[in-house]
Amino acid sequence: MNALPLPPGTRLRGFEIVSVLGGGKASLVYKAFDHALGRDVALKEYLPSRWVRRVDHRQVVILAGKQEPFGKGLARFRIEARVMTTFSHPVLRGIWQYIKENGTEYIVMPFHAGKTLRQKVHEGWRIQDLAELFGIVFPILEGVSVLHKAGCCHLGVSPDNILIRESNEAPLLMDFGATRPSNGENEDNPIIELAPGFAAKEQYEDGGILGAWSDIYAVSALLYYMVTGIIPEASFSRIANDSLKPLVCHGTHELPARVLEVFDKGLAIAPENRFQDIASFVRALEISMQEVLKQSTSPYIDGIMATHDVLTSFPPRIKSAINASWALRGQLSESQTGGE
Repeated sequence: MNALPLPPGTRLRGFEIVSVLGGGKASLVYKAFDHALGRDVALKEYLPSRWVRRVDHRQVVILAGKQEPFGKGLARFRIEARVMTTFSHPVLRGIWQYIKENGTEYIVMPFHAGKTLRQKVHEGWRIQDLAELFGIVFPILEGVSVLHKAGCCHLGVSPDNILIRESNEAPLLMDFGATRPSNGENEDNPIIELAPGFAAKEQYEDGGILGAWSDIYAVSALLYYMVTGIIPEASFSRIANDSLKPLVCHGTHELPARVLEVFDKGLAIAPENRFQDIASFVRALEISMQEVLKQSTSPYIDGIMATHDVLTSFPPRIKSAINASWALRGQLSESQTGGE
């Protein structure tokens, strides 16, 4: 690695580096302390380690012959900052400040304590019931939907980019470095990292048409990972020989196969075989849940009630279905107690 992280204690304007939170081949994210306002922040540094080195523990110097790719990557970094400035939603991480310093550039963001979904699953956590499923998936779909309505796709939904907050607020969707206009052709960009198992096949193809269906693939793969603990086989590998075990095979009373099969469709290899927009994806989930509620007499329905507080305005019909399940819950309770 040519460029080492900024050491703890380094001052950048009024921010003091505390520790490294994570990063990839294009950037690093630090936890830092804002001395002016007395708060923790997240500080993202554009640091394409293959093309730069750091001198005097601070300054970033571009390696010979790497000015062009460095510049292209920096342009993407600035686009990410603009995206974060444009959209305001509890699920989307915002931006507080943009800094040019040390031969590179930085994004100052709110700091949220928590663990990524990858960390949670690695520690043994799995989605157990519909309450957890809706409580995580629907807020993520809300955030992605905000981008889609503005003509953008996230294209980076993965376990590393979802933070489960200690505050029990909705999950946080992070990292907009791969965000592109929807319904546009994929352009090769060596600075963008694709997450194997979560990136749709069109993201690997020169000229592949990107759209809402690409993010739907990622969200479906994310659900597969949260239920099974297994990262789905990479989409490009599934083209010749698709050995991915359908999610419905992992169905239980608490996670009915009728709901899981909706995500199996979202994991279709060919884009045209997936849902084409978030609205149709959500509608299919709504219908599947209503069917399950009508047919079930299992106590797992109690778990669904917990989602009532985590769902916001999207989608309204899901709330109606959940409210209807309260009546079913009452009927079951009466039948079990003789109406006492």
